[in-house]
Amino acid sequence: MTATMPGHARPSARRFLEGRGRYVADLSMPGMLHAVVVRSAEAHADIAVDADPARAVAGVRLVLDGADILASIQPPPIIWDVPGQRRSGLRALAHGRVRYVGEPGALVVAESEAIARHAAALVRIAYVQRPVIASIDQALAADAPRLYDDWPDNVVASAEWSGGDPDAAFADAPVHVAGRYVSGRVAAHSLETRGVLAAYDPAQDGVTVHSSTQGPHQVREAIAWCLGVAEHRIRVIVPDVGGAFGSKSCPYGEEILLAHLALRLRAPVRWIESRAEAFVACVPGRDEIVDIELALSEDGAILGLKALITLDKGAEPYAASVGAAWAGAMMVTGAYRIANVHVATRVVVTNKTPTGAYRGYGTPEVNFALERALDDAARRIGLDPAELRRRNLVPAEAMPAPSATGLLLLDSGRYEEMLDLALDAFGYRARVDRARAARADGRAVGIGLAFYVEPTNLGPSALCGMIGINSGGFDIATLRMEPSGQVVVFTGQTPMGQGVERVLQQLCAAELTMPDEDVTVVHGDTQACPYTAYGSGGSRGTGIGGSAVMLAAGRLREKLCAIGAHLVGAAPDEVELSQGGVQVRGDSARRVSIARVARAAYLAHDLPAGMEPGLDARASFDPAALAITYGVALAEIEVDRETGLVEVRDILFGHDCGRQINPALVEAQVIGGIVQGIGATLYEGLDHDAAGQPATGCMRDYPLPFAADVPPIALVHLETPSPFFPNGAKGVGESGAIPIPAAIANAIRDALGDAAGDAVDRLPIRPENLLPS
Repeated sequence: MTATMPGHARPSARRFLEGRGRYVADLSMPGMLHAVVVRSAEAHADIAVDADPARAVAGVRLVLDGADILASIQPPPIIWDVPGQRRSGLRALAHGRVRYVGEPGALVVAESEAIARHAAALVRIAYVQRPVIASIDQALAADAPRLYDDWPDNVVASAEWSGGDPDAAFADAPVHVAGRYVSGRVAAHSLETRGVLAAYDPAQDGVTVHSSTQGPHQVREAIAWCLGVAEHRIRVIVPDVGGAFGSKSCPYGEEILLAHLALRLRAPVRWIESRAEAFVACVPGRDEIVDIELALSEDGAILGLKALITLDKGAEPYAASVGAAWAGAMMVTGAYRIANVHVATRVVVTNKTPTGAYRGYGTPEVNFALERALDDAARRIGLDPAELRRRNLVPAEAMPAPSATGLLLLDSGRYEEMLDLALDAFGYRARVDRARAARADGRAVGIGLAFYVEPTNLGPSALCGMIGINSGGFDIATLRMEPSGQVVVFTGQTPMGQGVERVLQQLCAAELTMPDEDVTVVHGDTQACPYTAYGSGGSRGTGIGGSAVMLAAGRLREKLCAIGAHLVGAAPDEVELSQGGVQVRGDSARRVSIARVARAAYLAHDLPAGMEPGLDARASFDPAALAITYGVALAEIEVDRETGLVEVRDILFGHDCGRQINPALVEAQVIGGIVQGIGATLYEGLDHDAAGQPATGCMRDYPLPFAADVPPIALVHLETPSPFFPNGAKGVGESGAIPIPAAIANAIRDALGDAAGDAVDRLPIRPENLLPS
């Protein structure tokens, strides 16, 4: 079990526990107006908007529809722009046609939220129905109606990659396994829904936008692009963020609309997403089909892999674009030596809410397919599932190891050692024997496992450009030591519950040998904080943001030592920074405190020749490669044969995220991801009917795991530092969510045998599908 180290808790946690968090919904300004979005009730239709009754309501300041913004608000930029990708041209408000339930059709601004909601209810949208595409298969049908008349079909983009000779490998292989694996659409459901407060800034003739977002600089760029306003006139501030999980990583139309309103009305305007709105307006995740084929030898060696990844983007491709499918293509070979590979991807549009980023971002979907197929292969060959994986894992001595397609470089790791550590800690062999005995007695008990690899520390910038990401992968940190000796870290990283601010504080304090409490981290303000190329996503906060802080702290340390050496009459190479002071090595009597050095830097009465006054440092870090976190999940489950309900009885999770800067936060992130993985496997699903109408409109319709549904979770870990990062850290924020679906599905298949059928190949795994037909 991972230990929680003393002193590694989050000092800021008390503020949240005491209810002193400050979110967008807590912000208010004099003269603030309130916005309400009128959303489409139909999945696909031509529309005519009649807003005159709303405009007549006392207290209504403005009502906009799609025609009103055509000349003033451009379509949003594409985040992941691969060659040949098609664009929708959709704007922040629909004009003439809607393509999903929840698409914004009009916007009401009033003097109070109550007035705005009353007026919004008076907006009339007339619909003329169009054919609805509610699934991937319908989108790809030869006679499918097109969502966009100027597209030849409903495919946003497609691509293929190959390595080795997969056709020959399959032709010669004695064992073939194939399957279709479906990861259903899920919602992020952060505690805080989205919110925006935009206020006119008369000093800059600009706008200040307060938003619950993971990427303040990306929101600023989108507003500037869509409104044609220079970026220096736009300031984005991020207050406390009550969870995100990827859903707040892309700019949204509401941020652009409210910036437009603030500039137009010269007044502050606030919009807060309701929980019901979030079901149709906030981007969901997953909704992907992976068709996979494996070719194996009779002793279990994987000879070849073919995969087709099909992503349902919903009605609009801009949010995260095709990224989840392309990321899945990169990770589809997992932790295994597979010399012959062909992987194809395609992304389609349907009449559903656009999908976006969600914890794992394409990796859980392909991991589910690969690890389910490997279990089927193990049964076909007659091998223990753990042994089949062991025979194919990339060995430690082969690191760094490129994949056959060249899309992935496994940077470092001890995969077989991790597998053995986890199996031993779980008591794998004894549990397998007990489960077999329980099944002989009529109980449906099963054991399942899944190995995983996770791409983290998203970058480098050259890779981002190569795969079509319209941003870099670097991070910039700025440090300022005050005259009193305390340090302020300015970062573009955004805390959203993951604790990145605490990690950056620790890294800076360690580099400068000072107490953690002497370091303050400032974030969430594009006017004060340096640019972060990709925002806070891709499990990159510690590895990339933290490395930038370390480099900046190193430069600050050099200046401190130079000034300190001058003050004690020594050469800079004769001194060291130690426990809050500069001293001559081996001579503690010749020592000066950091506070005195800082004071000297700002007085500038006696500095080394040519040295500038003050104590500031800046550093940019752009990684040379991704960092690959890895591990294994093991689960024991029991299925109630009368109800089909699945009880997850135990989970063991082994992981290696490189150097653990803060083990307590690592543990929290892994366990949180595991719980979300359980939810995606057994409970959560955003379903739509044939008319494109969502079946889930409130929390009553969308079951999440309760505390009682979470089993005992044991954690074991290795620490293999990544060679590409100064702090050796790999990302951990998404790890827990990746292998849990496959581990639980494999355990259910073990419990039910062939009676499970293909019910374990579709997420979520519903109880009724596990009952005998």
